[in-house]
Amino acid sequence: MRSFLVLLYTILSVALCYGQHVIDTAKLNAKYKYTFYPDSNRTTGAVVSDMILQIGNNLSRFTEYTNVLTDSLTYYYPDDRSIFQKMNDIYNAYANHTFSNFSIYKDFPSKGNVYFLTSRGRKINFSVVDKEKIYWILDNKSDTLILGYSCKKAYASFRGRKYIAWYTTEIPINDGPYKFRGLPGLIVLIHDRQDLHRFEIAEVTENSENTPIFITSDLSKYKELTPMEFVEVFYAENMNFLNRVKKGEIPVQLSKEEQIKLLKKFKSWNNFIEKF
Repeated sequence: MRSFLVLLYTILSVALCYGQHVIDTAKLNAKYKYTFYPDSNRTTGAVVSDMILQIGNNLSRFTEYTNVLTDSLTYYYPDDRSIFQKMNDIYNAYANHTFSNFSIYKDFPSKGNVYFLTSRGRKINFSVVDKEKIYWILDNKSDTLILGYSCKKAYASFRGRKYIAWYTTEIPINDGPYKFRGLPGLIVLIHDRQDLHRFEIAEVTENSENTPIFITSDLSKYKELTPMEFVEVFYAENMNFLNRVKKGEIPVQLSKEEQIKLLKKFKSWNNFIEKF
């Protein structure tokens, strides 16, 4: 079962790895653990994805850690066919999930914009330009320590969920995981009130090696959608995948019992982070 899921997520993610170019260099890297429940009823258990926020001079990128590693491999070794094994090793080492398979660029393509890119399979690519501002309520009376940083509390509502965030002015960057930003310091922890989606910082490192921030070279292959349209298409594509598996159009090397369990799990994935 695990080998099939790894293969599936590799296929879902690999489209973002080819034909990319450098748009900035990361001066600061913040790694996060993204813990979420694909099923809003919590019947399938939590998933933990390793994510990274690359903060450059002019923009930032938030994506799965595996994407940063595989992007570097395909950029620096484009003709080395052995990288497929290296990529497979990376995907085996880190958890991946279709709910966290995206790249989010802030202040791109222009200042103030949030640009969301994701792929479903090799040929289905989507982009979303998001300009919705997040309005925060600051709670200066509450403070705590997270990863050694002194943090303050804030509240906001975004896309159908109410969030509690902790940020630190010790890192005076108004950015954070996913599409969250706009506080007087880096967001180190944020979760919705039901704790169905949680981003918690794991490590912050200054970057002295000028690590590139990549984006795919051919954005014309991405179909542009509104945020609401994307969520609708996202669930529709999930159901399309399920139907294709049932019809035998997608070969699955699993027993009948394992296929039933897999299809049941996929069908329960109803809890993408944005709600409309």
